[in-house]
Amino acid sequence: IAHALGGIGDKTYLNSKESFLAGYQMGCRLFEVDLVKTSDNVWVCRHSWYQSLGQWEGDEKKVLSSEEFLSRPIYGKYTPITFEDLLVLLSDYPDALMLDSKQYSLRNYQKTVEDYADYIELAEAAGVPDVMRQVIPEIYNQAMFAGTALLYDFPGYIYSLWQEYSIKELTEIAAFCREKNIQAATVYYKYWSEDVQEIFDKKGIRLYIYTVNDLKEAQYYMQEGAAGVCSDYLQDTMFN
Repeated sequence: IAHALGGIGDKTYLNSKESFLAGYQMGCRLFEVDLVKTSDNVWVCRHSWYQSLGQWEGDEKKVLSSEEFLSRPIYGKYTPITFEDLLVLLSDYPDALMLDSKQYSLRNYQKTVEDYADYIELAEAAGVPDVMRQVIPEIYNQAMFAGTALLYDFPGYIYSLWQEYSIKELTEIAAFCREKNIQAATVYYKYWSEDVQEIFDKKGIRLYIYTVNDLKEAQYYMQEGAAGVCSDYLQDTMFN
């Protein structure tokens, strides 16, 4: 999975047009994107407003307008895109799938319903309603699944294990994934273990490890049963 649409050179968290196109050219077909809103309420592909990524001077938090965001190349050379731009781009690559990532504080039922209603409306307004079939919601709790399932029959889901959980909690999450046909989960590399892998293996849930940028580490996780990794850079190494 290409993390934040994939890194280029030594730059990460780009969420840029070039990131997606470069990853696709390398053979990657699973892309994770970060979404935030601008000061004028437009969904754009960006991890947060806490890092400038070369779009403004200094390192303080700044929320740009959509006009400001789109007119300022990331690190002076990469193309910033709105989520609507990405949906249109994705429609040209029908075998590519996209995971939508959320900020931790917004992960509840009501916010999930509102956000995904926005996404569906954007796809329809852009004339690419069918592109939603290429979107895989990344959920962090059971309420988020209920919110997305209410709105659209998505092709798949991925459950993100973004914190450390007890064995009991993991067992319950794996059972929930099996019950709801959630095909995959992600786990932060520091929280992965053979026990965690076994819990999801027993339920037939594919487990992806994030964020892994070392090839030997990626190979180790996959030898231990992981379906793959979420990475900034390994697309080139693993697909070629």
